Amino acid sequence: MAIRIIWNSNNVDLTIDEQSIQRALKVEGAINRSANGKTETINIYNFGEPVMFSAIFEEAVYRQLIAFWAWAEQGNVFSFNMDSANIGNTTFDAGAAAAQKVCPVAATTAFAVDDVVLIRSAARTEYEIGVIASISAGVSITMDDNLYYTYASGDLMRHWDYYPALILADGEVFNPVKSGNYYSYTFRFLEQL
Repeated sequence: MAIRIIWNSNNVDLTIDEQSIQRALKVEGAINRSANGKTETINIYNFGEPVMFSAIFEEAVYRQLIAFWAWAEQGNVFSFNMDSANIGNTTFDAGAAAAQKVCPVAATTAFAVDDVVLIRSAARTEYEIGVIASISAGVSITMDDNLYYTYASGDLMRHWDYYPALILADGEVFNPVKSGNYYSYTFRFLEQL
């Protein structure tokens, strides 16, 4: 499977095993509890879905990744996609009630019928995966199945395999292992919300 990292108007293309991709739909955080079990503080960080994958690459890609890493280490945001055609990213421009299929959105470009999308509330408390059944250009996207949650103006819809705003995981150091003419490395990125 080919993937693309897009940073500062540059691209780095990698071939990975689709089975190596790991993701979790949760917000990173920590809860401190007192001795009696009551919650004292909750620390929630402004990051969403973490994504990890392993890649094997040659010297030319290694050099591209060195340049990418120098840029990303400064906290700069980059994007990642697993299909260059699937880069749909929009927001709801009106509410959509649970148990209905029609999602009024700000833009329908870069979406197509049968695309798999992530739908998530701006507060990151509700999220679900849907399949697009039909599109009313510039107006709405209709899902195959009814929504599980109610969404409001400003909530997110994007391709499932597209991450428009990522940052490096804290303390991540680019130190791939070299074996013969190839390097291997497991990348860990966090979605910036």
